[in-house]
Amino acid sequence: MSIRRIATVLALMVLVTSLGLSQSPVWEPFNYTPTTLAGLGTASNGFGGPWVVDPGDNGSEGLVAVGNNRFSYGDLSWTIPHDTIHLQVVKSGAWSDHQRYKRPLAAAWPNTAGQKYWVSYLLDVKDTNVVGNTYFMVKLYEGTNEHLAIGKGGGATTPVFTCGSGWPGASGDDVSSTSIAAGPVWLVVRIDMNGSTSAPQRTFMWVDPNPATEPDTTAAIVKRWSTFPNGFDMIALEFGGDGANVRLVFDEIRISTTYAGLLSGVPSVGSGVPVQLALSQNYPNPFNPATRISYTLENTSKVRLAVYDLLGREVTVLVEGVESAGQHQAVFSGADLNSGVYFYRLQAGNEVITRKMVLVK
Repeated sequence: MSIRRIATVLALMVLVTSLGLSQSPVWEPFNYTPTTLAGLGTASNGFGGPWVVDPGDNGSEGLVAVGNNRFSYGDLSWTIPHDTIHLQVVKSGAWSDHQRYKRPLAAAWPNTAGQKYWVSYLLDVKDTNVVGNTYFMVKLYEGTNEHLAIGKGGGATTPVFTCGSGWPGASGDDVSSTSIAAGPVWLVVRIDMNGSTSAPQRTFMWVDPNPATEPDTTAAIVKRWSTFPNGFDMIALEFGGDGANVRLVFDEIRISTTYAGLLSGVPSVGSGVPVQLALSQNYPNPFNPATRISYTLENTSKVRLAVYDLLGREVTVLVEGVESAGQHQAVFSGADLNSGVYFYRLQAGNEVITRKMVLVK
């Protein structure tokens, strides 16, 4: 094994240790060929099967579609791992435009005493002026029993984030005082299981917590008790209400046993999804001492990925050689470098992309 390869492996080990990853999370990146949602997905990524329409709560079809041009990733408060595919919702009517989709997990996430479960997703609300009493939520179910709804529940006529009942009303411990503004956010929830089939479980919700640090429960915008007698085994995506012309975009629904697991990598591009040359923002950023760099190749290409200091001097070459089309990752360690701004430059064929990163010690 070359010295460069050994250094990369060691840096990866440092990064994994620093992030505290314990297992791969369940994730739904929506990276399918653009189409409607029903029937998409397989028994993979922690799921037991595809998305299905819930016939008990579904209005007119065709309101959701997989797309790749509506989510404002660059406006997120933090760099959250993602690809460029997501789910778009255009709710054109009022109450008749309600839909619920469900997807089974590969196995139940049980109510085990002392276990913490984390759930997160990206949400981009395009215009809050028309939200009104519209609701939009990611839900956790055990079979047909709904246990938690994360987003904006029905009955909350003021656009604020809620976590708890799917219909919490206008006040109560489900309802936060955090307004829903136009633009993208990262919603995060923690559930503290206690093993009891009768006593409720403590639940916390945050909006845009710092990915680098596990959020403090004192800063949670919702603190409530939720009931998970046996855990949960299914997720759902639901929206409806009285708003018309409401445009929503969802991405990166994740479930993990650790906070760091919500951020444990970028899903590979799905079969049939068109790709193009892309260089993602490194994660974490700022970093100390290691960070991960992801990039996507449109075609098999001769690739060079190098790091430079602020004066343009080459610090190291992370990748050099021919690589196949698709997504790739490299790890950069700044353990022997001073704090400061660095640049990483990807050259694939005749194309070049450069991004900035910050090392803070």
